[in-house]
Amino acid sequence: MNPISTLRDLKQINIDYYTAAHTAKQNGKFIAYVNAFTPVELLYAMDFIPIYPENHAVILGARRLSVEVAPAAEKLGYSMDLCSYARCDLGSILTGKSPTFGLPKPDLLLVSNSQCGTLTKWFEVLSRMYGAPMVLIDVPHSGNGEKDPQAERYLRAQLEELQGILEHITGRKLQEQRLKESIRLSQEASQLWTEVLLLGARRPSPMTVFDQFIAMAPIVAQRGTRVAVDFYRKLLEELQERVEKGIGAVSQERFRLFWDNLPIWPELRRLSEFLDARGAALVTSLYTWAWATLAVGEEDPFQDWAEQYLYTANLHLQRRIQTYVEYAKQYQLDGFLYHSNRSCKMVSQDIPELRRAVAEQTGIPGVILEADHNDPRLYSIESLESQIESFLEMLDGRKRSSA
Repeated sequence: MNPISTLRDLKQINIDYYTAAHTAKQNGKFIAYVNAFTPVELLYAMDFIPIYPENHAVILGARRLSVEVAPAAEKLGYSMDLCSYARCDLGSILTGKSPTFGLPKPDLLLVSNSQCGTLTKWFEVLSRMYGAPMVLIDVPHSGNGEKDPQAERYLRAQLEELQGILEHITGRKLQEQRLKESIRLSQEASQLWTEVLLLGARRPSPMTVFDQFIAMAPIVAQRGTRVAVDFYRKLLEELQERVEKGIGAVSQERFRLFWDNLPIWPELRRLSEFLDARGAALVTSLYTWAWATLAVGEEDPFQDWAEQYLYTANLHLQRRIQTYVEYAKQYQLDGFLYHSNRSCKMVSQDIPELRRAVAEQTGIPGVILEADHNDPRLYSIESLESQIESFLEMLDGRKRSSA
């Protein structure tokens, strides 16, 4: 493996981020718990620090604390079939165990139902726990992405109302110049992140999806800040240098693979080393690409945010199939690893049909891995490795027969 030195900067970036959150009150800032697709540029312009309970759960999972905290939530009646992010975050609050010393009390919880229904209920629980107000951005289902002007107006009205709520909580009016500056920084960070992801198409790939999973923290939580821009500029420069020198992320790249669905956070290092030893590079993933599409324009950001909620967040089956087929060619893929995620059913339920359609259109095979994104009690890592091993042997046979 060839580690990327810029990724070491993330330790201090994350320390600074959570320190700022814990000291927000002393510095005249406010805390908003949010989920994906939130208009964070608006929050930063209004002196809110956006905090993602999902990200907190990721840290718990990556540190393998899931088995210590999730049972606390289950004892209150939360089923193991529920999202393991939710169980880990709630369990952390109940046990007090957290690498970030927990999360600061929110002034507002802001959630949309465009991602999944579980998040809405999870945030309702957090709202009751902290006695903090919750705002729901209600996103109508947009079918297969057809334009819906009425739904756009409905969403825009909610977002404009959100501005008023933020102004009421802070006692401050939104300053247009601050919003534009946050939007410009968001655009720049998103463009840099896009360029980073595109380098995965190079041979050998200078970065794996495992690296992307780690590197995506600032584009998720600090989009709209100078921190994200500076980090991705430095990361891109290092990756471009690796491309020029022919340095791949995997020691001897033989197989180029796609990862579908959320990571298996507790096994990130183990799976990375397992694939590296077999010359297999995960070169792209829809999950990491999602964060490259969230920048909005300065002219009418409320309209752009409304359209993001309606269309960008709508990962309907035909769109996923089309995107995967395009990635197969762009990234010169040999195979697909489909993570059938036990506690993220919304993204996982279509995987058998997705695999069938993609293989039919591209001729590229895929293997379905039954696991969970955050709870190691729900899968066997040895079984996953055995499946992947057999899949790579099959890919090797295909390469030999076509040589």
